[in-house]
Order: sequence, then structure tokens, then C-alpha cells
Amino acid sequence: MTEYTCTPIQDKPALKYVDRLHEIKRAICTLDESLTPSKRVGHKSIGLSPMFGTPQQHRKNFDSIALLDHQNVLTPSRTSATALENNGLDSSQISDSFLHNPEVAATVEKITSSNLLIKSFSEVYKEISTEDVLSVVSSFAEQCEELYQNSKSMLLSVKHSKLLSQKLRDACSNIANERYTWKLLGAIYQNKLNTTMSENDDSDSHLGAINRLYTKSGEIRHNQVVLDWLESNASELLPDLPTKVGYFSGKVSWENTFHTLCNQKVKKIISTMDPDAPSREGAPLHEIDAEDQSRLVKHMFHLVRAGQVDKAQQLCIESGQCWRAAVIEGWRLYHDPNAHDLSRDRDSVEGNITRALWKNCCWDFCNSSGVSTEEKALYGALSGNLQAILPACTNFHDVLWAHFKTLLDQEVEEELCDSMLPHSYWKDLLSLESVIDTMGKMKQSRDLYNKLQLQLICGNLSGILQTVSEHIEKAGLSQCRFLCHLLLILETIYPDQAPAALHDTLTKYILALQNEECMEEVVFYASLLPSELQISLLSEVLAHVEDLSRPQCVQYAAVYSVPIEEVSMRIYKKIVSESCSSPDPGMTSVANISDGDARVVGAISWLLLSETQRRSALREANRLIRMFLGARKHAPACAVFEMIPSDTIEVIHREWSKENQGIPLPPDDINAVREYLCLQAYLDTHQAYSDWSAHRANRPSNPTCESNYRIKS
Repeated sequence: MTEYTCTPIQDKPALKYVDRLHEIKRAICTLDESLTPSKRVGHKSIGLSPMFGTPQQHRKNFDSIALLDHQNVLTPSRTSATALENNGLDSSQISDSFLHNPEVAATVEKITSSNLLIKSFSEVYKEISTEDVLSVVSSFAEQCEELYQNSKSMLLSVKHSKLLSQKLRDACSNIANERYTWKLLGAIYQNKLNTTMSENDDSDSHLGAINRLYTKSGEIRHNQVVLDWLESNASELLPDLPTKVGYFSGKVSWENTFHTLCNQKVKKIISTMDPDAPSREGAPLHEIDAEDQSRLVKHMFHLVRAGQVDKAQQLCIESGQCWRAAVIEGWRLYHDPNAHDLSRDRDSVEGNITRALWKNCCWDFCNSSGVSTEEKALYGALSGNLQAILPACTNFHDVLWAHFKTLLDQEVEEELCDSMLPHSYWKDLLSLESVIDTMGKMKQSRDLYNKLQLQLICGNLSGILQTVSEHIEKAGLSQCRFLCHLLLILETIYPDQAPAALHDTLTKYILALQNEECMEEVVFYASLLPSELQISLLSEVLAHVEDLSRPQCVQYAAVYSVPIEEVSMRIYKKIVSESCSSPDPGMTSVANISDGDARVVGAISWLLLSETQRRSALREANRLIRMFLGARKHAPACAVFEMIPSDTIEVIHREWSKENQGIPLPPDDINAVREYLCLQAYLDTHQAYSDWSAHRANRPSNPTCESNYRIKS
């Protein structure tokens, strides 16, 4: 490789000006470091000249330079609190104001409990059909994404409150993981439905051979779907990374080293400017360039992790390291579109014809000493070297990506059968089962979302059901909602394998919704259960509904085809049974009616919610009146009679004639009407007698005459 020699530049004041400018830029950016500040050895503190403006003015231009860990994008900057304190605001006072702000606390509570997703998920699922599963899953993911973005925005507002901030962080993590799971399910199901393959590539190139492999192998397409999903998730975090990763002009790489060599300064750095100089001479770059290069390589690895190799190459070109972009190009599959085309118009050749040799060099490079972890992982990811990638992985999904990246690389190389690959490449061949088994041994695999994602990847439906059964009892409202809809979607995809855990999950979710005043959702999800189970569950839930909300529940039941008559009868019988079996505390209520009798009297209202149930209401009212009269309790008997609307007999005849035109009422109903009229006559007579007795008992006494007066006869 050509060695570049440096000629001293005479315009030293200009070089000093550039060097000073870079020093000032770095000093400004250090003020706004979000994570651990960079340790720059050998730098002198430089006072800011008025010509460069204040630090606040420069910060606007260099806020994007601080490198953020992509796993800590929700970590608030420490300098924000410092800025508030500089303006006379105490962060503890801000924390207290947020803690005692009911609007902020209520919003955080809604987000953390995912109440905002309850209605939107139910509205989306109501429109589901067998052909529309993908759009429903996509809508679920979009709803989670919208809430996630709102949560992140809210996090910036409450970052000075540790309590609210931590709750929001946990909510953001759960919502993001749920969204990833919906995206994975949608991608796997779409790949399952995609039966139309592209036309076979008849070219003899490496690219043509791999295209044919993807056409005929469903397994490799499945693995590619998983890899694309992992890279798509990582790409969503790239906007949180800095837009500029180095402090170079872009015209020349290692400009501080170049500047030092041009000025013939005595420093223990490389003596030439070619890319191999650091490894050949065993000497370092200038300390600033070394730090810049480390930042560049880290950013390149993030781009490769996100599946954006082209952007990583463009970043190298913009950073003055075109040679590094050319090195990355070596991973592409070779393809010559002109092999069978004799026309004059020739297309450019793609890829690397010596790809195996390039991979061999990458493996040797990854085994070299003095190479950073990220740089090893960068070339390891492009050459199928799993052991080189793993040290740079910081979370569960990074490790999963490393395994699938290597797995796909091995499947490609097995098809190409190239003998120039290193022997260690074939030492530990991966498979989908071995990858899932390895990931299952990690501590992070115990997380609900990670465990479900692994089971979705390997298509383990029974494992998903077992996982849901294990977590549903201790799941909160948010996870309960997620698990419920996950099983509902799986039931739609696999109708012949209806999840046995679905009923328990729906029951748990409905009971949780009971406390959230979501009665429409309660009735809707109950309608998805078997008839007997929905009647039993709704009778338990609706028994606690207030009187004013009961007519609305009847309307919901009519919309979702729930047998509200049976539910009402079940509630009525349960109240009467419990009230009659419990000991009567005595006359503690008004009108000489005990609390137990008052509950029995009120129970009849459940049978009056629908006019179609008026016949049952009349029969049960007759029974209660007989029971109270037999116990010599006339007051509750009269109270039951007053509960029955005066138009009951008319309604019974009208409802019967709707479906049985010209047919008289059944004997049982006729007898019930007659009994009702008899009881009415009895109660009216009893009331009249009671009124007469009371009047007689309070009749006025005979007038008395004075002794001085005599009545003449």
C-alpha cells in the first residue's frame, strides 16, 4: 500500500487556529456529555475567547456530537439539571411539584397501566377476520409505537421526579418489548402466508446460487425474517445516536496525526499516514484521532447491527476513510450480470469474487491483539465469526442477532461450499434449535417478552401456552391485555389448535377490566368465551355494577349477542340465595324492612332490565311476595309489588304476540298473571284494612260536657 509522506506546511498560524478550534469544540461538547465524560489525556484547559461565543451558543451546534449508548436512550442528561440550577431552580423543588401535580400523575398512571391501549386494542380486534390478521397485528404494533413515543416525550417532562421517571421507564420498556413481539408475530405469519416465490435465478454467480437457495428453502427464509426483525428494531434506535461521530474536517482522516507530522512535532505516533501504519509500526495515532476512530468504529458497528451496511460505508467516506468503506465491501456476494450477455452495454460487476479469502483475512484480523472490541465485532459480523461479535453485545437482542447473523452466514457458505474458509469457521456450526437452546440458558430469557419471542421464533405453540399460564396470575393489567390479545390472534391463526389457556387469560383480563370502568370491553371479551363460562363470569362482574349503569350493560349485551336474560337471572338467584341463607340482623332499614330483605327486594330489578324478561320477573315477584307473606312480612311484600311496573301485564302480552301471533299465553304465564292480580287484591285489601285499623285506633274520644250544663231531652 502506498505510503503518504508529509511536507511541512509553512502557514503555521493557520494550523494553530484550526487546532485551537478543535480543542474548543471538544471542550464545549464535554459539557453536554450524557454518559461518562471522555477522558482526554494531555489536554490543557483553554479559556474561551469572545470571538468564539459563549458555551451556550456553541452547544446548539454540537449537541449531537455526544455519543449515547443505544441501550440508554431514555437516560436524561445530567447537564439539564445543572442548567436548571444555574437559572435559580432547585431540582428537588421541581421533583416535588411534579409529584404533587395531579394532572401529571394521572397521565403517568394512564401510561404506566396502559389504560390508553385498552379501548384501542378492543376496537381493532372487533374488526378481525381470518384474512385480516396481519393488519390487526400491525395495528397493535402501531398503537404501542404511538404510546411509546408519547411516553418518551412525557419522560422528558418528569425526569426530575425519580418516582415518576422510573415508572415511565418501566412502562416504556414494556411497551417497546410488546411492540417488538407484535412485529415478530406479524413478520413470521406474513412469511408463512407468502407462498409465491420469485423466479429462479439461472446465473452462475454466488448471488444467483443464494437466490435459488432462498427460493427453495423455507427455513433460511424464516431465519432471514428473524434477522430482519432484529435489525429493524435496532434501526429505530439510530436516531438517538449522534449525527456526527468525529471531530474531523472530512477532507483527511487522522487530521491531528497529520497536523503533528506536518509540524514535525516529536511524539510517539505513527510516522506515515497509510491505513496499515498503526499495525505495521506498532505505534499509536494521535490521542484525539484514536478517540475519534474508536467513536467511528462504534457507530459503524451500530449501523451494521441495524442492517445498514451501506450507511456504514457512507459514514467511512464522509470521515475520510474510503479505504475502510472498500474493506467492508468485501462481504458482498459476487455477481456478474454480463456473463451471458454479449451486448455492448455492460453492467458493473457486483460483490467480491474472492469473498472467502476476504473472510479468512477478517478471521485473522479478529484474532489480532490491539484491536478494539467493536472493530472485531464489526468484521466478525460480516464474516460469520460469532466469538468476535459476542463481546460487543450488550443485551439479549444483541446476542440473538449475533447468533442469527452467524447462522445465516453459515447456511450461505454451506451452499457455496468454498474450501478457502478457515477451518475454525466450520468448527461450531449453528442450527435454529441450538440457537434457541443457547438463548434459553441466558438469564434474560426469563423475561416474559424474551421468552415469548424465542417460542414464536421456533414455532413452539405449546410453550407459548405454558408461558402464558405461568405468568397470567401475577400479570398486571398491561401484560394481561397483551397476553389476552396474543392468544386471541394465535387462535385465529391456528383455529384447529384453540389455546386451552385462552379462557383463563380472558377471565383474568375481564376481572381486571372490572376495576377500570370499561364495561363495554368487559361485555365484548366475555362474548368470546363459551356460553356457560360467559354467563358465570358476567353474573359475577355485573353484580357490582351500579343501578344507573345497568341499562347501558344491557345495550352492550345486545350488541355483542350476550344472553343478558340468563346473566340477570343468575345474578338475581345468587342475591336471593345469599340473602336468605345469611342470618337476618333485624329491622335495621327504613319502612320495617331488614337489610337482608332489602337486598332480596332490590334483586328483582335485575329482571326488569329487559322487557323480554318481564314474564320471568312477574313469576319471581309472585314467589317473593308469597315468601314474605308466609313469613308475615307485609312491608317487604308490598315493596316487591311496587317494584313491578304497572304496565307489566300489557308488556307480557305484547312481547308474546311479537313471536306468537294469534297464540294465547302459555298456562304458566296465565296463572302468573292471575296470581299477580290476586296478590294485588290481597295486598290492597290488607293495606285498606291496615289503614282502617290505624284510623280506628286513632279515632277521637267522645266529647265531655261541663257539670253546669244539662242537655234537655
